Amino acid sequence: MDFFWRFDSWFRGLPSSGLDRGKVVTLVVRPPNAGPENRLTPQTITLTTEDGIAGDKWAVSEERLIEAQVSLINVHVLRSLAKSDERMPLSGDNLIVDLNLSEENLPPGTILRIGSAALEVSTIPHKPCALFKDRFGKTAVKKVARANRTGRRGRGVMTRVLQPGEIQVGDEIKVERAKV
Repeated sequence: MDFFWRFDSWFRGLPSSGLDRGKVVTLVVRPPNAGPENRLTPQTITLTTEDGIAGDKWAVSEERLIEAQVSLINVHVLRSLAKSDERMPLSGDNLIVDLNLSEENLPPGTILRIGSAALEVSTIPHKPCALFKDRFGKTAVKKVARANRTGRRGRGVMTRVLQPGEIQVGDEIKVERAKV
């Protein structure tokens, strides 16, 4: 029997984020060969269509997928799990944002315009990994997994770089929806 429904109230209790506009709160770069705990939090990052974020380990990963170049997670979700802003970069996500990342709000193909770059929301689900569990605990994994199952994308969203450019902390995120 699935008792994970009890985490629905946790998610509903988080502050809400914008649907059409958001904001970049933190940028995270994971340097290659630097160890899983080493994170850089620059004020500006450069994105390319070939390598994702310049200087990030995604570009040298043997398991990289073009549809998963850049990962985003909601700041309110992550703050509640990490318990401090200093621990948030350990999630492994590149952009910590104040934006509603739900499937309903950002279906695959949605374009996110940030700074001079553009990202396209992927069909690839963002799932918690073993390192996420080690850093934030089993309950955190259950919370984001439940949010994922209910379409809220608790673990965040994967994107690919559609237009190269620069992103800065504080940049506005503009949601560009597909014309129906």
